[in-house]
Parts: sequence; structure tokens; C-alpha cells
Amino acid sequence: MKKSASFLFLFVFFNLAFSEEDISALYQEAIKYYNESKYTTAIQYWKRILEIDPHQIPPKKLIEIARQKMQKELKPLLHSFTGFYQKGRYKTAVQVAVKILDMDPANEEIKKKKEKLEKVIPFFEEATGKGKFWKVIRIGINAYLNDQPDVVLDAVIYASQINTEPKNTEKIQKLVSFFEKLYPEERAKIKLIAGMNLITQRLQSALDSIYKADYTGAIMECDRVLKIDPNNTLALMRKGSAYYALKKYSQAERNWEKVLKIDPNNREVKKFLKALRRARRKK
Repeated sequence: MKKSASFLFLFVFFNLAFSEEDISALYQEAIKYYNESKYTTAIQYWKRILEIDPHQIPPKKLIEIARQKMQKELKPLLHSFTGFYQKGRYKTAVQVAVKILDMDPANEEIKKKKEKLEKVIPFFEEATGKGKFWKVIRIGINAYLNDQPDVVLDAVIYASQINTEPKNTEKIQKLVSFFEKLYPEERAKIKLIAGMNLITQRLQSALDSIYKADYTGAIMECDRVLKIDPNNTLALMRKGSAYYALKKYSQAERNWEKVLKIDPNNREVKKFLKALRRARRKK
């Protein structure tokens, strides 16, 4: 009973210690941050007012208005942020992230991606170029932002192997080194073969797996290739063949049809599809 009475006394004392002037000051701070588009901070002040005086009506309405306003203003910024980093405009994406976090400091996802982008900017402020090298760099860094270390390593290693511009050599080598140190376990699983780039190596591994009737292994190797090179017709063909061997005809057909969209004159795939249709009729 004594503890309860003591707690009640402290609670009453604490709340009485705040005058109307104190609450007014909190309102002023909240409005200041609201006008600066720092909605999360404004909300914290209004919540503090409610802790002092739960009967206050305006803070509840103001919190709701601030949340709605924040979501409305954040939506285009979030869209821009994603668009910039996906297009390889990393420095610009960081600048947009700063604006987002100014409005919503509690946004952990944006904070995490901003910190990651700041680590790759010393190597590549931008990766907006055309051609396979730049496309693969973008795939690798996008995978880094989305916590896919296997894709990151495959992409940057492959990019270093296909690079033809001397001015990019040091940058890509440093980027590879950065990710190798960041993901040592994943890197240890990649065994490179001299004289063969990583995509060719994985395609050969897929073919070897098919010959050994390891169809699941073949599919996994093809998927690794397709994450880096989505239009790789050999990967699609071999993946389709592995599914065909597993009698998963729908998946086989889906992969072979993708090949024909990329290469409409592919005679080998046309033969595969005919064989598949015959196999279906026999079922």
C-alpha cells in the first residue's frame, strides 16, 4: 500500500509540475517542427503533451493530420529514392534519403539503405552507363541494398571480368574487395576457374549437373545466372531442360517460351517444345 501511495504521489507531483506555460511551449515546438516538415518530431511533442494532460483534445487531431501529411509528402520522395538508386544515381539517392529522414527520422529501412549507399559511393557515385558492365554493377548494388549477398558477389565479380574500360578497373577491383571482405562466407563458396568468366562457369556447371541427373542443382545454377543476366538464353534453355527431365512440363515450357521471346528463330528450343507437347499427349 505504501508503494502504491508513493507512486500516486509522484505521478500527481510530476504532472502538476508542468504548468500551462510548459504545455504551451510544447505546442509551439510541435508547430515549429510541423512547419519544417519534421512531422515525426512534431508528433513526439504532441504525444508528450498527452502524457502530461491526457484530456487535451487538439494533440490527437494534430497527430493524425501530421501523419496524413507525412505520408502524402513521403510517397513521391520514396518513389524518387527507389528510382534513383535503381538507375544507378547513388549520390542523388542519398540526398533524397536525407530529406526523407528529416521528415521521418524513424524510417529504419531508408536509414539502412542510405548508410549502405554511402559505403559504395567512394567506388561509384553513379552507375548510369549503358551496356552490360553498368547493368551488372546496378544489379549488384541493388542486391546489396536488399540483402542478397550471393547476387552481390556474382554481379561484381562478373562485372570485373567483363570490364573493358581501363578507367573503371581500379574502381571495380576495390568494389569487389569491399564486398569480399563484407561477405567472407559467401565468397568462400565461389570457386573461380581461370580463363572462364563466372556466367560461363555457372552455365557449364548447370550442363554438367544435367549430365549427372542433378536437375535441382542445374536449376539452381541457372537461377544464379538469370539473377545477373535475366535474358540469358542458355540459362533459360538449360533450366527448361532440367524441368523437362523432372517431368515438370509447365515450368519447362515457361522457360523455353521465354527463350523464343528473346530469340524467335531458336530452332533448338522449337524442337524442345515439340518434344514437350508429344510427352504431354502420351500422359
